[in-house]
Amino acid sequence: MLNSSEPQRSKNFILNSLPQDEYDRLHPHLERVELHQNEVLSRIREPIAHVYFPTTVLLSLVHSTMEGETVEVGATGFEGMEGTTFLFNQNSAPWQVEVQLAGEAFKLSTEIFVSVLQKSDVLRQKVTDFTYFKLIQLTQSALCNRFHTVEQRLCRWLLAAQDRVKTPELLLTRDVLATMIGSTRPAVSIVTGTLQTAGLIRATRGKVTILNREEMEEATCECYQIIKQEFARYLQQN
Repeated sequence: MLNSSEPQRSKNFILNSLPQDEYDRLHPHLERVELHQNEVLSRIREPIAHVYFPTTVLLSLVHSTMEGETVEVGATGFEGMEGTTFLFNQNSAPWQVEVQLAGEAFKLSTEIFVSVLQKSDVLRQKVTDFTYFKLIQLTQSALCNRFHTVEQRLCRWLLAAQDRVKTPELLLTRDVLATMIGSTRPAVSIVTGTLQTAGLIRATRGKVTILNREEMEEATCECYQIIKQEFARYLQQN
């Protein structure tokens, strides 16, 4: 649990947006946790035991076909939380939540979260705002995965990941990147090689470093700018 020597505010946008009285209701129950890459926080249609408020971790919302093919449908970083289906009186989600980039988050039992949510108008509004932003992200992701090239999708994903974890160095394998954008490892290997030759990234075993954001934004599709603008608008609602 958090102790009294730690600052009251966190690096999570929703928690930082709360008035003091609402934050005080949550504060004694928030547990700072370190989450590791590939860790599964909740599974499809299974009861959700905890909600998470990321600070430095990047969480992926993934879905799979019956044949086992997997794709990311959304991602959550410091801007939001995972467990928003409780807004719809649902104790499960239509996706699996996995840790994509290791880091820290605040963990809270769903029972306490629901209890506090009922008493906290600002928290409820912030979670609602985030849920709307998430719907935009899910919609744009579906469109992007259907109509845009592997290079465009890969650039979009890498840029969006950097926006959330605030570092150009992303510890990711090509297999993971292929899953995230709904492609294959050979296709992702070809594209990462092309981007590296062009000086946009540096790709080594298990790590991708973004070297030139400006040119990457030119190489990606309009989906990145749409989500980036919505992301900025959402953060300005503090």
